[in-house]
Amino acid sequence: MGGASMADGTADAQGAERIALNRSYAVIRPDQITIKPARMGLIGPAIQVLLTLGAVWAIATYINSLPLWLLMVLLTFVIISGPTAVLGLIYNVLGSAFIMERKKGTCRWQQGFLGLGLGTRELVPFPRIDRLEVTTDFEDELASGDLQDVVHWQVFLIKDNGRSLPVASVSAARPLADLALDRANALAEALAEMSGSRAVLGEVPAWALLDDEDFDDLDNLDEGGDSPEEAR
Repeated sequence: MGGASMADGTADAQGAERIALNRSYAVIRPDQITIKPARMGLIGPAIQVLLTLGAVWAIATYINSLPLWLLMVLLTFVIISGPTAVLGLIYNVLGSAFIMERKKGTCRWQQGFLGLGLGTRELVPFPRIDRLEVTTDFEDELASGDLQDVVHWQVFLIKDNGRSLPVASVSAARPLADLALDRANALAEALAEMSGSRAVLGEVPAWALLDDEDFDDLDNLDEGGDSPEEAR
């Protein structure tokens, strides 16, 4: 599964493997695995920067004509929005949500805008890792009883005390669930290899791999008919 799954990733000029995830992507290097926010996350901060610049322009241009209360509102918006917009841009360009480092023997989860190494919210040394596990909602049903159209695969780090920490997730339409699974399994295998732990990989249920003829044969058996071999 590992070799096949890596085929779904891409390699950059430095030879780092990239795996697309939900709203993020994993960068796998020999001594470090990093999960970074997707570039589409720049849209929000970029819009915020434009609005802030617009407010600054309005203050500078109409400072003598705008009512005092409106100037105060614009100034307050600039004071709050400006720094958060800049932090958002920096985080989405340079920040990381998760980092595993072979040399330090640790993996850590970073905090939002402070994800540049300034705001670690969780740190787990390699000896505390029991396993990496891929779970899914493949067989979960909607209220109508039908299977949901989108399948989610989640990669969890399980500590030796049983605590489960989410690392990343991959979603796909049900017909493409196996491709999303390959990416999730590839990430879990890479994390397990680097940390010296084991990986419990996800699997597509066997019944989902049956084609229409196989289902007809199963219906035959349920109705007391001959098995496919006997019918032949």
